[in-house]
Amino acid sequence: MESSSLTATDANKQEVVNLCVRLLETLKLPGAAGRDQFLATLAPYGTACHARAMVNKGFEHEQFPHGFANRMPWDSIEAGELEEGLDGRPTVLIDHDLAMVWTPYWFTRNGALTHLGTNCFTLIKAAWDESLPQKVEWKICGLTDTARPPTEEDKKRLGKE
Repeated sequence: MESSSLTATDANKQEVVNLCVRLLETLKLPGAAGRDQFLATLAPYGTACHARAMVNKGFEHEQFPHGFANRMPWDSIEAGELEEGLDGRPTVLIDHDLAMVWTPYWFTRNGALTHLGTNCFTLIKAAWDESLPQKVEWKICGLTDTARPPTEEDKKRLGKE
């Protein structure tokens, strides 16, 4: 298995991190453009799990791709209203066509830090389009995240006071 501390090539690691960042950057875009770009990062099947408040002895989750995309208020947000960014250096593990990106994150709404936590992305590399079997690419097939309110120390450290 390749990891950020072992032998995964920098290009492979950067490729999977870039896809995760691309998903986060879509949150800045309102309407169909943001939603379409969000969907373009996701595998046709998968699950987003939110390890936050328990609901009926379970946790919030959505199926990929549309259930997860529908979690976002694409039609009611303004450009730049939502922003999510990486907080530190991600840990990346790659084993052939399977990758995991574990990264702390922060989230703002209208520039105010609302929460932070950890994202754990699972990615699969495959030919997703049957009509283009030669086009092999990474897609996100799973996301688990945590969230907690920011402390004053978090706000200061991130420059979001």
